Amino acid sequence: MRVLVSTIALLLPTTALAGDLVFNCGAPDAAHPEMVAQLTKYYGEKRGHIIVGDDVVPAEVYSGLGTLTFLYIGEGYALHYSVHPQKGTYDYSRSGSMSGFGRGTCKQISG
Repeated sequence: MRVLVSTIALLLPTTALAGDLVFNCGAPDAAHPEMVAQLTKYYGEKRGHIIVGDDVVPAEVYSGLGTLTFLYIGEGYALHYSVHPQKGTYDYSRSGSMSGFGRGTCKQISG
């Protein structure tokens, strides 16, 4: 039973709960696999997480006019996703040691 509780606790940051906003974002082409991400905003909070491949990072989430901005500032780089839920699109930028930018489509799957 202790192992089960520990396993559940480890999975919580990557699991969306009822009420969380979750977006699956795709890359415009195969040349940009780093843009494929799942973005989650925790219900009632200004934070969430970003999943890119096997990496899960915490994110600050800011609401704007028709957008949700997910921001992660890490060691030597920053991730920025600006999601336009009504349009089903997002703008992506990565700065610092891993710079890049692009646009793609996002689909809201929960929330």
